[in-house]
Formats: sequence, C-alpha cells, structure tokens
Amino acid sequence: MRQFGAIAVSLFIAIAIFCSISLVYAANPGSPAPDFTLTDISGKKVSLSELKGKVVLLNFWATWCGPCRAEMPGLNKLYQELREKGLVVLAISVDTSDKPVKEFMKDKKFSFPVLLDTDKEVSFDDYAVMGLPTTIIIDRKGLIAEKVLGEREWDTPQMKEKITKLLMAK
Repeated sequence: MRQFGAIAVSLFIAIAIFCSISLVYAANPGSPAPDFTLTDISGKKVSLSELKGKVVLLNFWATWCGPCRAEMPGLNKLYQELREKGLVVLAISVDTSDKPVKEFMKDKKFSFPVLLDTDKEVSFDDYAVMGLPTTIIIDRKGLIAEKVLGEREWDTPQMKEKITKLLMAK
C-alpha cells in the first residue's frame, strides 16, 4: 500500500512539472505564433503561415460552449468591418465532429472561416488553450500580441481601436 502511495505522488509531481513546462513554453504574448494547418468546414486546408502580414484572430470555441456562441455575433461584426483592412478571423472549433459545427454555421450565417481541430492538437498542444472561448491575437509579424481568455464583446469601440492599431502597424 505504501508503495502505491509513493507511485501516485511521483506521478502527480511528474504531471505537475509537465503542465508547468507546457505553460511556460506555450503561446505567450511576444512569442511567434505556432504554425499549423487545419481543414475548414468545406474541406479546404488552411495554414497560419499563409496569412503572415495580416492581423489574425484565432478564436478557439465549440458549439456546446454558451459563452463562445454569445461572442460570435460581435466577432463577426468586427470581422466584417475590418477585413478589408487586413483582419483575418479564424474560428477554430474543438468539437469532436464536424456535423454540429456545419449546422451551427449554416444556421447563423457568420462570414469568417471556421476550421476544425477535432483532435485538439492545435488548440491544446500548440496554443495551451485551457478554457473556451480563448482568442489569440496575432500581429502582422506573426507574433502573439495578446491571449484573450473568456467571452468578449468584440465589436466595442475599445476592441476596434485595439485591432485597428495592430492593422496600422507595419
């Protein structure tokens, strides 16, 4: 019994160290955004590296996430207002199946692209997303400008100003 306790404690310590190291090296402001390639809901492959030179919002979400669903209209409005200036929004679904995502997008008619991360390699492994929604804002140089945890009102004057400043930077 004593040996089992020692093994459990050792395992707990190993997991804690792994998680700490993962968070330290995870996508943080000022660091390069990890590149990835995911498939959109129509089957087209999209790579982050193809978007260098643009301001990109990676919005990690799921159809079953109420706060995710609540922030999407504002995110869509922001995208529609600023896409001509170089803003790209990629909504990255972590749903385990594409069916609810396709149904949701068909019903809501949002105009930004939706990518599928069903195995969660990009969201959890590359970007250390621990809760939904999480949005990563990437500047024109491919650096992470900000990691936004939780629901936001994306179409507020303050958020538009923040994104516009990034769009105007060279």
